Amino acid sequence: MQKRNYKRVDKNPDGSFSYKIIDIESYDIFEEPLEIIVTHISNLSNMGAVLDILGYVPDSKYFFHQCQDIISVPEKHINNKGQGKFAFQAYFHNFPESVMSINKDALVVIVLHPQKTNAEGRKEFNVVGYIHVNLMDVYLKGNRYDAYYYNMLRVSERIENNTKIYRRKKIFTLMFSIMHSIVGVDENIAFTYGAMGKENQAINEALELNTKLYNKHYEKWAFSNNTKINKIFGNKDYFKKCIDISNDKERLKEFYHKLKAQKEHYTFYHLKSEEDFLDTLDRIFAYSKSSRVYMVPDENGNMDAACFAINWGEYFAFQLENPQGLFKAVAKMKLTDNILYPIMVVGSPKNVEILLKGIASHYNKNHHCKITNLNSFAGDPYQKIKSSALNDEYLFLIICNDENKLNEMKEHSKGEDGNVKLFIDVPLL
Repeated sequence: MQKRNYKRVDKNPDGSFSYKIIDIESYDIFEEPLEIIVTHISNLSNMGAVLDILGYVPDSKYFFHQCQDIISVPEKHINNKGQGKFAFQAYFHNFPESVMSINKDALVVIVLHPQKTNAEGRKEFNVVGYIHVNLMDVYLKGNRYDAYYYNMLRVSERIENNTKIYRRKKIFTLMFSIMHSIVGVDENIAFTYGAMGKENQAINEALELNTKLYNKHYEKWAFSNNTKINKIFGNKDYFKKCIDISNDKERLKEFYHKLKAQKEHYTFYHLKSEEDFLDTLDRIFAYSKSSRVYMVPDENGNMDAACFAINWGEYFAFQLENPQGLFKAVAKMKLTDNILYPIMVVGSPKNVEILLKGIASHYNKNHHCKITNLNSFAGDPYQKIKSSALNDEYLFLIICNDENKLNEMKEHSKGEDGNVKLFIDVPLL
């Protein structure tokens, strides 16, 4: 174990930046100093100033270029024994504007490796690691608790002298130590979670080490990511029954309350308020013009099924690496560049099927989205509709300070079918 620290950088009322230093312990085995920065996601647009106060070359363009490289590092869903179905890479467009259009309540964790000092006395750097820590609220019996969702957890694969200098140095354990510390400084009971490929060995090892180090409880919950080929799954006649309500504020409010009524008892229901919900939609609409909210009415013309259809193709290009089984055909046909991702799905199963098949046809024809990704889990009322022979097993990792409280929340989330219902969706970025 070694001593490290991170700098929590915040923006002052006058627009300047300041920071405080927080000590942590880490099991990483990297031999040299590392600079760790934790700051609000909104400060990415002023990253030059953040780097400047820390004594680094204030080159935001270079910083963003390195972040894009790291975010596109393959996420491994295949272990050393070849188990699993693929690794994947996400090549983000327009970074950081694309991620900032989604995240409003998130911290960004950036790990830098200091390099030589230039003629102006500023340190050059490599970006080693990058994470989003989304801040959320969860509720039980009227009480609010802190919740955090880890995402885009990546470590650089930089090569020097034919060696990956940051890999196999347990950098993931360092990043978990940072995240545990972020959670630990809050007074309210905290829950943290994230999604991972079942066979991601690096994350599994880091999770095991760090939960023991920080004396936290953790567990894993399975879910499935299903891939539908839109040319086969879609139905153009069904789309005729779909209504775009993206510009109808009253309908969007109705969507929010319908969603809340069906899913607010889920443990990690994360839609804070009507205002916050509408703000999230507006932020995404402003960046992604083809991401829309659709509904299918019942026989009386009232809203029944509805969902938020996100065109991931406007955010990133997705590429499979070393695919196995049926995913080899998907990769060969180059179907993954533009992905349709429907979330916040609500309504009767009959009309949800019409909705999902209808928008699959529409996005295939008009936005070149060749596949649809649909997450599902035990007890999902739409599990049959979403199921596919093309699927990848995922796990939610859940870490908490109070196991009894988590168990109480899980019990509260059980539906009439007896299944614990934890998550309405994988949170966006």
